Amino acid sequence: MAVFKAYMKIARKNFWMILMYLGIFFAVTAMFQMFAGEETQDYSARSVPVGIVDDDRGEAAAGLAAYIGKTNEVVMLDKDRESMQEDLFYRNVEYIVRIPENFFETCILGEESLKVTSVPGTYSGHYVEQQIDNFVNFARVYAAAGFSEEEIADAAADRESASVELMDFSGNEGGTPAYVFYYRYLPYLFLSVLCYVMGYILMGFGRGSLPQRMKASAVPARRQSLEGFAASGVLAISLWLIATLAALVLYSREFLNNSAAGWYLINSFALLLVSLSLAYFVGTLVKTSDALNGIVNILGLGMCFLCGVFVEMDYLSGPVRKAAQFLPVYWYESVNTLLARYGDSAGNVMTQILSGIGIQVLFAAALVCLTLAAAKRKERAV
Repeated sequence: MAVFKAYMKIARKNFWMILMYLGIFFAVTAMFQMFAGEETQDYSARSVPVGIVDDDRGEAAAGLAAYIGKTNEVVMLDKDRESMQEDLFYRNVEYIVRIPENFFETCILGEESLKVTSVPGTYSGHYVEQQIDNFVNFARVYAAAGFSEEEIADAAADRESASVELMDFSGNEGGTPAYVFYYRYLPYLFLSVLCYVMGYILMGFGRGSLPQRMKASAVPARRQSLEGFAASGVLAISLWLIATLAALVLYSREFLNNSAAGWYLINSFALLLVSLSLAYFVGTLVKTSDALNGIVNILGLGMCFLCGVFVEMDYLSGPVRKAAQFLPVYWYESVNTLLARYGDSAGNVMTQILSGIGIQVLFAAALVCLTLAAAKRKERAV
């Protein structure tokens, strides 16, 4: 078991580096949970201070003011240009509506538009404008049906607001559980730790005359390879167990009560296979610590930024998402996103979940083939 022990000895020398990355991972997870995990559970319309200059004083004008006042703060203004400009400047109001004389005849029965003024560069003007258009269109429909001005005002006042009921597909009452963020950032830990550890191990076995001495050893090459694979598997599974136990400790009840918890574990294990095979490939190629640092940073951070780890997939542009499909971490994050959205109803998207996990396994197999080819070529060159 000389090769196995040598792998473990080099891994122990990098123990503090492993602890460092574990610390970074938990710190990053906690930070992103704190900022991204605070979600608004109660939604309400935004109130905008709206100034109204009523030159009509009719029932329709009063109905419009009451309709705007349902969701906004209405401020009645005098018809004085300087005072209106002053109110806009000091943000006493963000939008001013001037209701002309004969409002019902000119704007409801006719096609004349209301004169409005809003604070430049704000969306509140469009928000209030939509409400005004809604009232005017409503009033025109009633007027075309023969209703009087008073009847239209009463109908607008009695109009019920739309009610929205959110469907709880995930079983999390519309919220995002904390463990979703934990598993989202897991690729950073697996890629960094395994690539560095395996890189240093394989660089150590490739230094000086050690490759020739191992060929001349009494231990068969096949056994040497098996011991190396066994040691790598022990290191990788140990890392996976540490990450899994940490998730169970931090999110025990919340995590275990979700029927999709097992799929999070399976998906993370598929990621572990990808990370280990990638680490072997990187370790086979690099010869110096500087080269290892550069490659791990490019691969690890690059995939984390492109594949939805540090930036949610919904915020990535179309071209970036298309390019990210050629990277294994994208499929890991795709499965995580499906599990987070559907949760207890994950069975409805089981085909997509299995496809994402299967693609990760295929990536791992392809990286193993590349590693074997690179190792064979390197062996011939020695």
